[in-house]
Amino acid sequence: MKYEQIGGCLGKCREWILEDKKRTGKILAVVIILVIAIILRINDNVSAVELEEQPEIQMTMYVDISGAVNKPGIYSVDGETRLYEVIELAGGLSEDADIDSINQAEFVEDGQKILIPVVSRSDEITVIDNSTGISGTTASAGKININTASKDELKQLTGIGDVIADRIIEYRSSTRFKSIDEIKSVKGIGDSIFEKIKERICV
Repeated sequence: MKYEQIGGCLGKCREWILEDKKRTGKILAVVIILVIAIILRINDNVSAVELEEQPEIQMTMYVDISGAVNKPGIYSVDGETRLYEVIELAGGLSEDADIDSINQAEFVEDGQKILIPVVSRSDEITVIDNSTGISGTTASAGKININTASKDELKQLTGIGDVIADRIIEYRSSTRFKSIDEIKSVKGIGDSIFEKIKERICV
């Protein structure tokens, strides 16, 4: 009987030890999971703080604006700048600006060339009243005013394509034509082209 009692006690002790190990293992597993969760939460908070503290980087862009503005030139602007903001930097639109042909709400791009067109007044020429000697404006017979004509209108002239039309507009943005002969100052327009267009242009 003594041996049986001793054996029973040993068996119970063994069971208690095994159960205690299982409980300890479960406790350790829970503790490990909690520690990992806390570490992950701390890392998330640190990352969020770093993102909040990181200053926003503003990209500087440069745009070239000319044509019907008061101060044509190259201006530096921030990213997501709209056309109307560039126009304000350039002193605003001139009186002859064709605002219907531009979208002032559009975004500009780095390195963009912006050409503000002028209102076409190709139906006007300057004439002199013989009785008074005073010059004035009257309707022309379809002549194109090289100071105000749009690119499409300039391209109607013989020998004037996209490139030369752009050069004419670029030239007059800083120097207005005082006579039709002055158009020969534009690169690409020589005597041969001038002879073909002189009867169709005016200033």
